[in-house]
Amino acid sequence: MKKIHVYLILFTAVLIVLSGCGKPIQPNNEASGAKTDVKNDEISIAIFGGDWGGAIKKHIIQPFEQETGIKVNIIEGNSTTTFSRLLQEKSSPTIDIALMDSGISELSNDESVVETIDKSKLKENNSLLPEAFNGSEEKAYGVALGYWGLGIVYNKDVIKNPPQSWKDFWNDEYKGKLTVPTPATTGGLPLLMKISEIEGNAKGAVDKGLDKMKELDVVAYFDGSGAATNLYQSGEASVGAHYGGPTYVMKEQGLPLEFVIPEEGVLGAGSFWHVVKGTEKVEQVYSFLNYATSKSAQEGIANDLYLAPIHKDVDLDEKILERMPFGKDGSIQDLNMPDYNLINEHREEWNNLWNREIIGG
Repeated sequence: MKKIHVYLILFTAVLIVLSGCGKPIQPNNEASGAKTDVKNDEISIAIFGGDWGGAIKKHIIQPFEQETGIKVNIIEGNSTTTFSRLLQEKSSPTIDIALMDSGISELSNDESVVETIDKSKLKENNSLLPEAFNGSEEKAYGVALGYWGLGIVYNKDVIKNPPQSWKDFWNDEYKGKLTVPTPATTGGLPLLMKISEIEGNAKGAVDKGLDKMKELDVVAYFDGSGAATNLYQSGEASVGAHYGGPTYVMKEQGLPLEFVIPEEGVLGAGSFWHVVKGTEKVEQVYSFLNYATSKSAQEGIANDLYLAPIHKDVDLDEKILERMPFGKDGSIQDLNMPDYNLINEHREEWNNLWNREIIGG
């Protein structure tokens, strides 16, 4: 993998909002100084902004602070922003725990800016699903906040023949009403890879998929979850791809939107907590991870963000179960999980191809 080129691409994408993440902001002085002071009653954590950040504060950070007396210095940003900062601060990190999505999570492990998770320090380890961890069974480097995925969305007041498969995006009825993600989002390259697979490309090739994508009559491409939401809220787009959580939030607001699990399955992703390599707050880090993986925290995140929980004993009502990314009766194993390591190997190449063939074309 051409890591240097991949990282340069990531740096240039640092201001792009990835799905589920808020707009990146500069860390406050207090957070930046946490490493220097090495205060045992403080910990610095990188999380997402927006609705996700609000839910994380409500269900994890605030109760954790109240229960332990440990102050959490919050650094808000998207996965790419956090990863870039970890690379820049590799010799002396100012972040103790970092939340990052699939794809960037794997890159953080490749670049050795995160530690292996010590499962023996997790009190709820025996109550966690195998999917709770990113990495191998012997070397996990991330523990999940939850799982989510890219599916199909349509406006039932506009679309009379709802799509059921990714292949349906090419229906004449959807011309000029459609939106799909760019490679800047967590779901963009997985969708390109899935279309390439449907079109008969061998693993690791996307030329047929790109040719097919060029045939789409889109109203716009979106480069982040917020941009997609804006397109559906404004009515500019009435069918296409989007993430389950934001779709259900819009539905709660009264928009006539429906979320469809494609015949090929939702393109899954996870958001993972990482122990930053070099942190001097190991005891506090695991105290936080124990709270983040508790039954109560997992239930709160699932209820507010519709993320699939990784605790075996969560108790969710019918409405929330129906809004899981795999449906009411499914499980995380039913998600169509892309090979994010393969995506990372080709990230530079596929980004360049997209820009040349789709944007430039």
